[in-house]
Parts: sequence; structure tokens; C-alpha cells
Amino acid sequence: MPILKTSLHTVLLFAFLFVTNFVDAQPYVLGNRKPYSWMIGLSWTAVEDDGRGLCQPFDVAQSWNYEYFPTRIMVDKYFKYGLSAEFSGAYVTYKPAKLINDTVGRSGVFLALDLNCKYSFYPLITPRWVDPYVSLGIGMTQRTTMPGVTALTGNIGLGVNLFFYRGLGFQIQTSGKFAFTGGTLAGGNYLQHNLGFVYKFNSGARGRENFNKKRYKWTNKKQKFKGNKRGG
Repeated sequence: MPILKTSLHTVLLFAFLFVTNFVDAQPYVLGNRKPYSWMIGLSWTAVEDDGRGLCQPFDVAQSWNYEYFPTRIMVDKYFKYGLSAEFSGAYVTYKPAKLINDTVGRSGVFLALDLNCKYSFYPLITPRWVDPYVSLGIGMTQRTTMPGVTALTGNIGLGVNLFFYRGLGFQIQTSGKFAFTGGTLAGGNYLQHNLGFVYKFNSGARGRENFNKKRYKWTNKKQKFKGNKRGG
């Protein structure tokens, strides 16, 4: 998928430039403002599990395993100050023609469940349609092609959301996953790339403070009392 490869390179560079240009220029003013309450996503996912680490990254022809339909779902809960929690699940089939752990001729099923903590740079930048972020978390990966079928992983990722219509947008993300269990440490490491759609709920809500102001707006009004008028 050359288009996916080019998009990942372009958007990740785009996100990096925005972060470096705006972090020093924009004040961190967030307060109780929440860019969203919940976010959901559906995306295509590609797994790069060739065993070569970062020696030859983004080798689509030889190393990327993917489907032609979306196979990853994601749910994200926003807390405050740019922090959120993301839970995701992904599925891919390994193809015999692809390089798996430095060998070819293997086939099988890939399943991954991940729980990541995300930090968004959204409060630091001016364009409100751009939402670059980094993530850190843990996951559980099952690969039927490996001697150690199930592995616990540590995850580190980089991505960006690009919103084009209200709460609807694109998400591009790449993650490095490092195996703690399930065979050798190096052999269980892999890269996962995601490209898809996201939708955020309650965009721009200010939380309980805003709710209370609207609900109890009458408390701030001065009460006017009319005295009794006496004749003559």
C-alpha cells in the first residue's frame, strides 16, 4: 500500500513540525475545557513483524501484513490536561509471501489488545482541526506464527487526528511494541501502523463548570424588589 506509506511519512512529519513550532509560541490554557468526552475509531492496520527492528522500516512490499478492509477498533476516554486513555483491538492475517521474523513461508493470525495513555498537544497549538499526540501503554499480542504465541508488550506511539467536519476526522498512527514475554525479547518486537476514521463526542464541552453556570445562571442576577406603593 504505497499510498498508506506516503501518508504516514507526510502526516508524521506534519505533526512534528506543528509541535515544534507552536509549543513555545502558545500558552498552555486549558482549564476545564475538554476537546471531547469520548472518541471512537475504525481503521485499517498494517503489522510490520519482519524481525529486523528499525533497520528497514516502512518496507511495505516485503514486511507489511494488512487487510483490504478496516480491522482495528478504538475507544478513547478523555480526562483532563491533554491526557486520555485508549483501548483498542486489531486483527490481521500473516501472508506466506511476507517476511516474518526474518523468514518467509509463514502464515497465521495476528490479534492485539492494547491499553494506552495518550497525551495530546491539542491545547498547545492554534489550528483546532489538528490534534497530534504521543502514547505509552501495554498490550497483549497473539501470533500463531511465533513459537511463543502470546506476548505481553510495552507500547510507544506517535499519531495525529485531522478533523475535517465537526467531530469527524482522520487518524494516522504508528506504534512500536516491545515484547516482555513470549519468546525472545527481540523476536517479539514489531511495528503497527493505523490509518482510519475517528469521531469525537461532546467536542468543546467545558465540563461541570460550564453546566453549572448555565443551569444556575439565575443565581448571579440581582433580585429587584418593588416596594408597596402607598396612596396620597
